[in-house]
Amino acid sequence: MTSGILAVRLRTLGDVVLTTPALRALKRGYPDDRLEVVTEKRYVPLLEGLPELDRVWPLERTAAGTLGLVRALRRRRWRWAVDFFGNARSALIARASGAVRCAGYELRGRRYAYHLRVPRNASVVPGRPEYAAAAHRRLAVAVGGIDDGLDARVAVSGTARADAARMLADCGLGGAERVVGLVGAGTWPAKSWPASHAALLARALLAAGWAVLLLAGPGEEAATARLARLVPGAQVLPPCDLGALAGVIERLSGVVGTDSGPRHLAAALGVPSFAWFGSSHPGIWNPPGAQHGFWWSDLPCRGCGRTSCPHWNCLPSLDAPLAARLVVDHLARHAV
Repeated sequence: MTSGILAVRLRTLGDVVLTTPALRALKRGYPDDRLEVVTEKRYVPLLEGLPELDRVWPLERTAAGTLGLVRALRRRRWRWAVDFFGNARSALIARASGAVRCAGYELRGRRYAYHLRVPRNASVVPGRPEYAAAAHRRLAVAVGGIDDGLDARVAVSGTARADAARMLADCGLGGAERVVGLVGAGTWPAKSWPASHAALLARALLAAGWAVLLLAGPGEEAATARLARLVPGAQVLPPCDLGALAGVIERLSGVVGTDSGPRHLAAALGVPSFAWFGSSHPGIWNPPGAQHGFWWSDLPCRGCGRTSCPHWNCLPSLDAPLAARLVVDHLARHAV
């Protein structure tokens, strides 16, 4: 007898968060089966504690870690292994888990690992791209899951909340009620906003009575330090694990800045947000709902999906004073 459903989503922060509606769909479709997830170790705190999950398997990103995990998974019996990531490592884990059937996206070089394949991108409305969480949900439904909506959710433990309270107090924001998290950097250069633009926004927020907390992910420390020098009144969140980051964001009035993982965390925690888009497409990455606003470049090459660009002018063309007005107005309408 098969023992459960195995879901594989190794990284990244935004997509791990956006996979949670698909996980709920799997649990609704197989309520009597165990639902277990494989993800890289740093994302475990966001998933442990979700009621639909019975176990989260942490993956060390090494060959030895992968082989050790596969050996452990093969001791179990899985009805389905569903790969929501689609790289070589995740496809290997899904196929080598010993599951009766494997499912994943129709991707070159990985498609042969799966018994059932669905297109990675599908447009329900012509000319309108599919929201990223909807693509994951579509894969879950294809293997027997039952739709449970598209709202993302993450777990925040008591320890994470305590760590968040301590870090905010250390930043001098422990008792502040109007704190906005600002993400100035991007995962790659084409998603970043110029530091001068982000600094003007931060100063406008401070002038409007908001405290500003600069949020940085791995590799973004230098850009955040440069922004902090331009805005002496802003505070910088020190490096922390993702559980503590979720605990911090849960206490903020809003998260604004680049299209980023912290913004998806904000949406999953019911915190209003506002982001700007250039090479990435808001139809794919902007959370649904009026409390999650965005501003998109009007250049004809927008939404190209490039991670680097020889003429990069989509985000610099977004006027900083206008961006500040849009963000301040958005927070006035939606932030508590």
